Amino acid sequence: MDSEGSEGSTLVSNTSSETMGNDDSDLSYNDGDGRSHNRSRINHQSIRPVSDSEIELNRDVSLTVSPPHPISTLTAKSCFSAGFRYHKNKMISTDSDNADGILRHYVFEALIGKDRSTLWDQLQFWEDAYLDAVAAERDAVGMDQGPSEMIHRYESLGQTDKKRLEEDEDKLLSDTLYNMIAFMVMLKVPKPDIKKKVRRLLGKSHIGLKHSAAVNNLLDQINNLHGNDIDLRPSGSRQMRKHSFVVHAGSDNKGDVLFMEVCDDCVIIRSGNGAICDRCWYEQLINMTFCPKTKVLCLGRQVHGETRLDKFYTKKCKELYNCIKESMEKAASKLKNGMSGEPELGGEFPIQDMKTGEGGLLHVTMEGIGLKFSRSKAFIELKDIKEYKTKNDIFILHEYDSSNKNLIKRRFRSSMASDIGYAMLCVFSYVAAAKSGDATNRKEHEAKMASTRLEYMKAI
Repeated sequence: MDSEGSEGSTLVSNTSSETMGNDDSDLSYNDGDGRSHNRSRINHQSIRPVSDSEIELNRDVSLTVSPPHPISTLTAKSCFSAGFRYHKNKMISTDSDNADGILRHYVFEALIGKDRSTLWDQLQFWEDAYLDAVAAERDAVGMDQGPSEMIHRYESLGQTDKKRLEEDEDKLLSDTLYNMIAFMVMLKVPKPDIKKKVRRLLGKSHIGLKHSAAVNNLLDQINNLHGNDIDLRPSGSRQMRKHSFVVHAGSDNKGDVLFMEVCDDCVIIRSGNGAICDRCWYEQLINMTFCPKTKVLCLGRQVHGETRLDKFYTKKCKELYNCIKESMEKAASKLKNGMSGEPELGGEFPIQDMKTGEGGLLHVTMEGIGLKFSRSKAFIELKDIKEYKTKNDIFILHEYDSSNKNLIKRRFRSSMASDIGYAMLCVFSYVAAAKSGDATNRKEHEAKMASTRLEYMKAI
């Protein structure tokens, strides 16, 4: 399958709430050249059930451009309303003047009529429905795909990232439980039974205080809520925004056809039948480049302590590169609070000079490489490093001697040779990104390099 035909229309899946209630969102599209075309068929991807609150809020946004203001009253959604609506964790009075003019009829009204089933009163049914809904939502957002890989990644993360993932999990559970309460109220489940079952599920789910507070606040108010007075919360899977690109494995269009999905925290690679082949987490990505001539995107990452390079051929390599870069920047912005401004890169590694047999230490820093032996020491700036590579347990370094204008080749034996190469790659990638900044940052970086060299040479 050639990518020229398949990549003519890059798959962009946008299921965020921005498209809710927009009647014209599925009638036209742009082909990338600024020309608008009318669609000849319905886009079924955007046809999905939405709550009344989502429709009303999006309709209000489309009719006015005034800044948002606090909501004092809302209209009743059905004839079962008792004068209140629970909207955004608040009890809001409904407009009683419009109560007689309700024209909408909901499915739940037919389910609670004369032939109301006793199934709705069975609490085990609701617990099973909650567990099934959580499993389906976890699968939709990718939490249940490759569980062993997800656990390994969680264990390798820092405390900030672990806290963020735990809060995402708690939000998924609390939103599902919140919506289940709304459905139980719709179907006239006895209120004491609702409180008993939901609080038991809260304990079983181990939801944190931050997100369980919203569920408890709703339980405190359900005696005043009837019918569909509780506005549903949109699930996380419906708010996800994914960009999908058709790529070929390898450096040309003869490789296997794959689908690359750019997500909030990783890049998912799927096979032609939709199965997940691989994930590239952003914290594992150490280098990303593309060549507009060959149309190849290269992803360098650290997997299980080894550096791995993957190549993908796509006609839209630049668009894919920019999409991944933008997603990584958004992911990094979430972690700015509480993090230091300077990354912890480099490290100190034991080495043996293969020329003299002398043992020492090799120190990788943001400014260069420090070599410390019992009888000598040296500091090599980054600008003087022309090449470095690893071969088994040997680290090879090529240094340019500006005073003699010749190339010095150094070979060191170390059990951590691959770790030295990875540390060097991280440093060079970070410095390359820093040099793309303004001139002031570059001058400060050069001054720091000079001072670090002097401090290192003075150290014992």
